[in-house]
This record gives sequence, structure tokens and C-alpha cells, in this order.
Amino acid sequence: MSLKYSCFISYCHGQGNLMKSFIDQLKRALEDYLEPWLDEKVFIDEDRLQPGYHYNDVFANAICQSICMIVVYSPKYERHSYCLREYQAMESIEKNRLELLGDKSFPGQGMIIPIIFRGEKEDIPLKFENCIHYSDFSKFTLASIDINTNPEFIIQIEKIAKYIYKCYKNLNEQTDICSECNSFKLPTDEEIQPWREQPKKQMVFPGREVRQ
Repeated sequence: MSLKYSCFISYCHGQGNLMKSFIDQLKRALEDYLEPWLDEKVFIDEDRLQPGYHYNDVFANAICQSICMIVVYSPKYERHSYCLREYQAMESIEKNRLELLGDKSFPGQGMIIPIIFRGEKEDIPLKFENCIHYSDFSKFTLASIDINTNPEFIIQIEKIAKYIYKCYKNLNEQTDICSECNSFKLPTDEEIQPWREQPKKQMVFPGREVRQ
């Protein structure tokens, strides 16, 4: 089994058009900027799978076969167990792969790239502090022009795309990087509980951008 996706986009589904519009544009923009470097596509939950056995298998495999994960953070993200299960699954994969790479560390911040979509300063989880950098897309609205034609947003998209490619080059040197994917499982609801109980800590907003 080999790497299949350039990134897995983890986000909290909603009934309105705001998040859907952003996710659709984000996916398209990333694929446009990654296309010269990678054949691997961006994974999102286009079928709106409901949690269950099929959901667990499909998402566990997709996360494990992804180069990186992009977390689109809004305050309700950490109130939904399926979001946190996806996040913690990639944390586990990240830990194993960094150990496999030995002293060849990822350039920047690991395999998880948070995007702040909405949230006050005090909302930002401790998970995103210090070791993980994030990008700020909080100015996106339904009135925004397309991400691909917005100069402010496209600079961040290009930085994220370049970072994903750097991660790919490191991972691609390992012949068995996806060896665990056949048996990989999402964490249970009980395993994600400690993150929910962590206190929030105020920090400067927006955070550091993804480095080139």
C-alpha cells in the first residue's frame, strides 16, 4: 500500500453554505497548486459518510494514505467526536512516521497543518500552540472572491502546497511508509476524551504561517 492522497481535509460539516463553499474552494485551490508536483489528490468527505463501520474503514485508510492532514478549525470542531478521531488518528501516524524517518525531521511543523476558519483568540486549542503553525483564513465569507483569485489567500495556499511537497519527498524515500495502513484504525471516543478536557489558553492571533 502506498501514499494515495496529498492531504486529508478534516473539518466539521454544517448545514449552511459558508463551510461548504470554503472547503470546495480550498480543495480546488490546493489541487491546482499541487498538480505540477504531485499526482495524489486531496481527500474530503464528499459522500457525507455517517459514523459507523464503513466510515471507520474508509477514513482510517484515507488518513493513513495521506501525506498530510489539513484541519479546518472552527470552535465547534472539537465538539464533534468524528473530527477529533480524525485528528488523533493523524497524530498517531505522524508519531510513527517521524520515528521511522529517524533524525530526518519534517520541515516546519509535522504532518498536521491547521487552518483557522473561525474562532476567537481564546478558542485556539493548546494542540495548535508552539510546535504547530497555522494559516489564517478567518476573513473568508460568502462574499469573498474565489480563493484562487484572492491574492491574500493564494499566498497561503501556495505555501501549504510547497510544504506538502517537501513532506512528500521525505516520506517517499521510505519504501514501507504505509505498511501499517491495512490494520490502521481510528481511535475510539474514549481515546479522544483527554483533548476535550484540556483548558484553552490565550495566545496571539493569527498564528505563525506555514514556512516555505
